[in-house]
Amino acid sequence: MNSKVHNIYRRQIMKFNKFLLLLIIVLAVLAVVSAQEASIQQLKQMMEKSAENLTTYTYSRSGEPKLLYTNNSLYKEYDVYKVTDGKVDLVNQSGWWDSKLTDEENGDVLTWEGYFVNGSEYWRQGQNWNTFIANNTSQVLQEYNELPGEVALIKYSNMELSGSERLQGIDTYKLVGSPIESIYEGMIGLQLLAAYFPSPFPLPDKLKNRTLEIGDTNLIDSSSLVLTAWVSKNDSLLRRLDINSSLTITPKSLNISSSDFRIVSTINESTVYDKFGYPLEIELPKEAQNQSYRFNATDWRWALFGSVRP
Repeated sequence: MNSKVHNIYRRQIMKFNKFLLLLIIVLAVLAVVSAQEASIQQLKQMMEKSAENLTTYTYSRSGEPKLLYTNNSLYKEYDVYKVTDGKVDLVNQSGWWDSKLTDEENGDVLTWEGYFVNGSEYWRQGQNWNTFIANNTSQVLQEYNELPGEVALIKYSNMELSGSERLQGIDTYKLVGSPIESIYEGMIGLQLLAAYFPSPFPLPDKLKNRTLEIGDTNLIDSSSLVLTAWVSKNDSLLRRLDINSSLTITPKSLNISSSDFRIVSTINESTVYDKFGYPLEIELPKEAQNQSYRFNATDWRWALFGSVRP
């Protein structure tokens, strides 16, 4: 074989080897991705099973909703800080939560507190107590037992493994992603409604008439919604969930005819779950006995400024 033929043959072999190496790398990457997807699905299943076997737990949530309203003649901001603590005792079918909403501009504080004890629900707004007639006690307890709902949110989200972290002395998997399209739209819709609660701009007719379809707007293109979850390695319990959401609302994003305006809503919220299986005391305060009875009321847990929870 002369040198010229030998060089051509050698170059062909090198090209084939490079192609083969590239193919091996691609297959390896696909195998890793496929394995990761399988492991995430398995982890979601274990999380769901762990959430079904809860007895007691506590949670602490902090959030910083911010709203900015602007047009040609207006610039108005709302910055608040929201803190919620809660306890859930599924063995004794009881629950408690306490929320404080602080206006960062003037320091005003709004407080709410809720108890579910002995089949009845008691709420305190400021210093006023009310008892609510619970027609469906299992449903009310389900509302206090919020962790399975958060696990379901993660289940129906496109999550990726982002590594491992040690959280409060516990080894955890860190997952990052966003909800599937239908849930994403629902959460953005809630954020849209919450943004209009203190809005100086009139409620659009489509929202007022409840005919607005998120899919018929450009809100998704002007939004961001990221979930970050920390899941315990040893028992697959959700230990922390962060929700970071932003939404820009304009006549164009709503696909409506209106004078020009702009609403920017951002929500950064973090919930830590703890004390799984620990003995808990959920005891109704004595002052709650001097309450009035109400059959219907605004759910203040939803009315809290900036909620995006489905």
